[in-house]
Amino acid sequence: MINAGLAAGTALAALPVILHLFMRQTPKHVIFPALRLVRERQKRSKKRLRVKNWLLLLARMAVLALMALALARPRLYSQMPLGDQSVPTALGLVFDTSLSMSYKENDKTRLDEAKERARAILDQIPDSSLVFPVNSADPVAGNGLTPAAARKWIDNLTIHAVNRPLNSAMGQVYPKVVECDRPRHEVYVLTDLARSSWNPDQPAEGLDRVAKAKTTPGGKIATFILRLGSPEVNDVAIDAAAPAKNFVTQGESVEIKGQVRAQGAKLASRVVEFYLDGVKKGEKPVEIPPGGQVEVSFATPTRLPEGEMHRGELRLGGTPDPLEFNDKRYFTFKVRPAYKVLLISDQRVDADFVALALDPDPSPSAASGFQIDRVLPKALLAQYRDTLKDYAAVFVLNVEAFEDEDSWGLLNGYVHEGGGLVFGLGDRCNPANYNGPTASQILPAQLEPNRPSKGETTFGKIADVTHPLFQRYAKEIDPQLALVPVYRYWTVKPPEGSRVLLNYADGAPALLERTFKGSKTGRVLLWTTPLSRRFWRSDRGAWNEFPLPAYPAFLVLMNETVPYLAGTSNEQLDFEAGENVLLFLGPGARYQSFQLMGPDTKTPETLTPSATSDYLEIIAPQMLGQWTVMAKDAENHQTRLGFSLNPPRTESQFAPLETKDLDAIFGKDGYALAEDATALKKYQDTVRVGNELFPWLMMLILIIVTLENLLANTFYKESPRPSPAGVSA
Repeated sequence: MINAGLAAGTALAALPVILHLFMRQTPKHVIFPALRLVRERQKRSKKRLRVKNWLLLLARMAVLALMALALARPRLYSQMPLGDQSVPTALGLVFDTSLSMSYKENDKTRLDEAKERARAILDQIPDSSLVFPVNSADPVAGNGLTPAAARKWIDNLTIHAVNRPLNSAMGQVYPKVVECDRPRHEVYVLTDLARSSWNPDQPAEGLDRVAKAKTTPGGKIATFILRLGSPEVNDVAIDAAAPAKNFVTQGESVEIKGQVRAQGAKLASRVVEFYLDGVKKGEKPVEIPPGGQVEVSFATPTRLPEGEMHRGELRLGGTPDPLEFNDKRYFTFKVRPAYKVLLISDQRVDADFVALALDPDPSPSAASGFQIDRVLPKALLAQYRDTLKDYAAVFVLNVEAFEDEDSWGLLNGYVHEGGGLVFGLGDRCNPANYNGPTASQILPAQLEPNRPSKGETTFGKIADVTHPLFQRYAKEIDPQLALVPVYRYWTVKPPEGSRVLLNYADGAPALLERTFKGSKTGRVLLWTTPLSRRFWRSDRGAWNEFPLPAYPAFLVLMNETVPYLAGTSNEQLDFEAGENVLLFLGPGARYQSFQLMGPDTKTPETLTPSATSDYLEIIAPQMLGQWTVMAKDAENHQTRLGFSLNPPRTESQFAPLETKDLDAIFGKDGYALAEDATALKKYQDTVRVGNELFPWLMMLILIIVTLENLLANTFYKESPRPSPAGVSA
């Protein structure tokens, strides 16, 4: 704003007018001969001189007015009439406390830098100000703090593995700042601008409050975004570390796969170390190209104790890098007995392909993870009346018919107790037997009494790629299924409650599922074409080429089917911080209490079990590392469970938020992005004090003075008088 006293000096612009009026001379009357030509020339000269005098007068008035205005130091867009110093301020401080802020440069993390910058901001405001600090881990703005209390709050800030988007924090702090009665309103966001700390895909998240706050009376808020740290990042991270499968059969060695990624402009050379149950089992050197990634693998010992949980981790050895949290990654797996699988078929060939897919090497020294038993349909009831429940899955493969209804009753009871059945229909199947009263209670569809379809087709697209059967390998097997020749299949009518998982290319159902809820969920899968093939295309049982080695989808689906039916395919033991953990307790397992202990092994937390669920849910744990759960049953027997908790992978990627994203969040002119302290000071001066006009006014005065001198010299310069006629100069 303009200083009122100095601004009054612009009245001096009237001084030339006053002097002109009081000091002008009275014209003298001189009598000349009445020469008409001379009088006319005199009139024209007076008119020109009057115009020149007015221009010169205006120029001199403008010089005086602009000089007074320049001394007043006027500014544009000033926020406060009191200037920059000693103005009580409503100050919002939003801190990014995500894991990426632990990146260290010059022995100082980005959070340390944020604290220093925040303290410098607090030094600029008087003690009568109110500060509203929030952090991304707990973006709830409380009551305003004094600058002294805010400094203590800042000193206690720490890095958190789980954070809400900074959008939400902004939405919390703006209303508090607007409602404060202090004259100046400012909000500072201290962040490294990592994309993972924001939610740019939903910029309105939390910021609807921001927009509302800005439209309220007194809602003018200056927003400053302080970008912390250098844009150049040099980091090596273990992005992934996990066993090839969560459950390992006793005597089986499992492969541990890891992925190491590098950011920066230089080739990174590191050593990856493998630890299992706290003991180092191996190490491998790796070289990662700039911005690239490499895979590394280790193998576990073959003789791991059965029924126990095993914990491992991959670590980066050698020279530490600027970011420590991603230098290790944890994983957990269990050793369990082999899955018992029963194959029922009239002819051996109809079961051979499933058996080879599950257990390609049946020798006692091999460990495939599956124990395969076979039985003829007529012997099922006699041999397995009381022991069918021990099987993880039962396959009924191209069986013509069961001799009595009791066999169907045995399968019915097995499914309703949580068992898993797979039917592979073929040329031998008798529709009348499969459509019987007991069979209809469990089968996902009824067979059409007419002959099976004719005409070659293929499998179509997977109906639901998120289904556990397809989830892990959907991208790989989906195009393969479209190449498998299918010559014949049974046409079926699915009843209500059945689900089609896979169709043929002509739209007919190829794979259907039916589930039965109970203490453990029972499942029945029905393939409308056989899970076998014949060598000769002319053979009556040659309905497809599904089991051919050229189509690995068969091998994958058979190995995914048994864990799915056993209820273990979805069992997860590795999680990322912030996710809800679901621990599978086992079929029919009932525990009375749980004790949850984090990696720091401090006071355990007691959890209450669910009366109906087979899972224990743990809400969003945050501490990275290995967690332990001690489950106690009614007889006071304890079972040790656990899981691994890793940092979110996005925290290691450092993808920066782009300007267009900030524009979408704050509005194109709704913020100032400061890369360093100098830029911040410039933006603060612009917002608080305004843009100073003094340099522009001085330049304008110089131009006008130059023009005034030019006009004066031009106007008062005497013109040469013409010589009398006939007289030479």
